[in-house]
Amino acid sequence: MAMTLVRNYGKSAAQMSNGKQLTGLKALVIGMGILIVIGFAVVAVTIVNRSLAPPPGGDARWRLPDGAEVKDWRVAGDELVVRLERDGAVLFWTFDRRSGQRLGEVRLESASKP
Repeated sequence: MAMTLVRNYGKSAAQMSNGKQLTGLKALVIGMGILIVIGFAVVAVTIVNRSLAPPPGGDARWRLPDGAEVKDWRVAGDELVVRLERDGAVLFWTFDRRSGQRLGEVRLESASKP
C-alpha cells in the first residue's frame, strides 16, 4: 500500500468557507449587541423623561398677596398671564399652563412711590 503525500499550501475550500461564515456570524452578533445597547438607552431615556415631566392636568394653587385683586388674565401659547393690582402697582404673573408652575413676575410701580 502506497501512501501519497499531498501538500496543501493554502486552505481547503471547506476551511475557507467556514472562515467566512465565522466572520459573518461575528459581524451579526456585534451588530445585534449594538442594537440592544441602543434600544436599552432609548428605553432608559424615555423612562427618565416621563418620570421628570409634570403630571398632566392636576390642580395648582397660589395665594394672592394681601390686598391684591385679579384684574385680567390671558393665555399666551403655553403660558397663562394673570394681571393683578395691589396698592397702585400692577403685577403680571406668568404660569406654565400644563404644570401650573409659576414662571415669573413683573411688577410695574408708579415713579412717585418710594
